[in-house]
Amino acid sequence: MPEITYDAIKPLIEQEDVSGHSVTVTFRCPVSGQQIRSGAPIVEDQSGRVGKAVKRSLWQNMRWSLSRVVRSVMGYGVAGQIGSTVAYTAMAGAEQRQWEPTKEQVKQATLDAFKAAQNQFAWDGSQQRWVAASVFKELQTEFAVTVQAAVFDKPWDRNILARILTEVAAADGTVEEQERDFFHAFTGGTGPTLDELLAKEPLTKAELGETSAEVRKPMLLLAMAVAMSDENYSPEEQAKLQQIAIGLGLTQSDIQRSAQLAADYVVDQALETAYADGKIDPDERKNVDQIGFRLGVDTDRLQRLDARCRKRKGLL
Repeated sequence: MPEITYDAIKPLIEQEDVSGHSVTVTFRCPVSGQQIRSGAPIVEDQSGRVGKAVKRSLWQNMRWSLSRVVRSVMGYGVAGQIGSTVAYTAMAGAEQRQWEPTKEQVKQATLDAFKAAQNQFAWDGSQQRWVAASVFKELQTEFAVTVQAAVFDKPWDRNILARILTEVAAADGTVEEQERDFFHAFTGGTGPTLDELLAKEPLTKAELGETSAEVRKPMLLLAMAVAMSDENYSPEEQAKLQQIAIGLGLTQSDIQRSAQLAADYVVDQALETAYADGKIDPDERKNVDQIGFRLGVDTDRLQRLDARCRKRKGLL
């Protein structure tokens, strides 16, 4: 994988908008034309950067990645992404004032926006360029292919998905602050609030049965992956997922397969984080292995996911 520089990603940039201390960027794949939107804060004091990137833990990164996936499905745009990016930086409490960022600061923020969405890109070694990961479907997890193909264009389906995610988060009787942050990350303050959804009665089989048949499996995949990306994935959450899956009319075979695909995706995102700098150190390897073991991903499967991730990123 080549060094990720502004010049390397410049051909992908279709639109770059600066607003205050943040930048929103629309990247366009040169092969498929697919648009990928991302955003990042503009950091004034570059000396305070950690490794010239917005640094997050393995678990934070997985939640971050899933918030982008859910946000894309729900059609909420990039507002939440910027908000949660800022929340992960010292800028969260910075004094807001009018200022004019330098060109270099904007370039660095654009580079950070690309890195934040890097798992949606793949390195095309034959043409020496970055393209949308969807161009190489064989390098993506089945989870990613399935969710990207799903169309949540009906308000009822989107609302039910939001309620499913809320109920799973609250299944153990509490909604922790990080879960509230996650909810805000994928909504950006758009749509019903978390408290409004929590105040509703539990979803009924009738409500779940009114969802579009073609989005039921993607709904379960998303809910499972979000739950699995929580360090405190609880038996109560697993029981709630089982209840919801049955309400959606899915079979035990569907449920088991969805759990495997969701686990694969979470491990894949952990690998994306570990290989972000082009290599994986022993501590990162240990963390990825622990996540795989915790989610029931066997050694052979984990090694295949590792190889596929490296191939996607152009790491030989």
